[in-house]
Amino acid sequence: MKIGIVVGEKSGDNLGAGLFEELKKLIPNATIEGVIGPKLLELGGDQWTSYDELSFMGIIEPLKALPRLIKLRKNLTDRWINDPPDVFIGVDAPEFNLTLEKNLKKAGIKTIHYVSPSIWAWRKNRVKKIKKSVDKMLCILPFEPLIYDKYKIPAKYIGHPLAETIPFNLNKEKIRYGLGVKTCFLVAILPGSRVDEIRQLGPIFVKTAKLMRQSNNNISFIAPMASNDIKKIFNNTVNEYEMGKYFNICEKNKFYESIIASDIVISASGTAVLESALLERPTIAAYKISSSSYFIMKALVKTKYFTLPNILLKKNLIPEYIQNFDENDLHQKAFQILSEEKLREAMVRDMKKIRNILSKNANCQAAHEVVSLHEKI
Repeated sequence: MKIGIVVGEKSGDNLGAGLFEELKKLIPNATIEGVIGPKLLELGGDQWTSYDELSFMGIIEPLKALPRLIKLRKNLTDRWINDPPDVFIGVDAPEFNLTLEKNLKKAGIKTIHYVSPSIWAWRKNRVKKIKKSVDKMLCILPFEPLIYDKYKIPAKYIGHPLAETIPFNLNKEKIRYGLGVKTCFLVAILPGSRVDEIRQLGPIFVKTAKLMRQSNNNISFIAPMASNDIKKIFNNTVNEYEMGKYFNICEKNKFYESIIASDIVISASGTAVLESALLERPTIAAYKISSSSYFIMKALVKTKYFTLPNILLKKNLIPEYIQNFDENDLHQKAFQILSEEKLREAMVRDMKKIRNILSKNANCQAAHEVVSLHEKI
């Protein structure tokens, strides 16, 4: 069985890898090829190009790379039509993947889209394109299949694999000792996995850290980096603000340890916020894009919340800072959380509910859906 796949970023690579690991248990000779990242590469995937080619934030930013992206999509389409996979899986990245899926489906290739576009939040009319593009939609939010049912699009809620795979049982004190933490408080700084995110949020997060140090000199910071390129950019920012001796800038394999060791997390909005919530760490989320992208997004988006924990629980569990904020806002909220034990306890109580909602054996379900579609006549 041959799988074609396009993942748009680190989180998509993780989802694809979890699915493929389970698929190999069902079909040991299964292969996978396409636009992948390091996780799928480790599993023996054939990397035609890296997911870095698709890693953009906002609305205007991808337009600057549009000619290159159109060429890449055409090359992928031609290659797979000439040598078809048994099933194609587009993981997230809907702006790129839906058109690709439409082209492949039209050529008779079975298609799955993993992670529904947020049609309940903005651009609901995309459902028409989705119907022409996918044979099955795999949803990570429980209310999404009901939307697709109205349009007779096959969809299934499978939960989120992080609810099963994230390391819940690591000991905070042991990790802090191993990391050499000597301060009373440790703050995890997660500025994102894309270069655009680091450039937008890195300086604000470091300035927030500087204000926190000025308010309390018994605080240090840990920042796991998604790649060497990201690490270099962020390290330069930390040094620019003379904060190097207060930061432990570590490798991506210390990501979960960094969160578990921390007392509070300041994170770019995205999967990292969900991971932090699943690990039951009080978290602040931030999102910043170009002014032009934000102007368009503000007019189109019709949802109250941006982060998955808040969307799932339908409440403002994670403080969200979108576009118009600075280091003073983040500093004030961080110190409120650190100084109010009852607030932290209330946040953790709500975070415990998220795992129950999302824990549905997602990787296994996803793999079975791929096999089922492959065998369907």
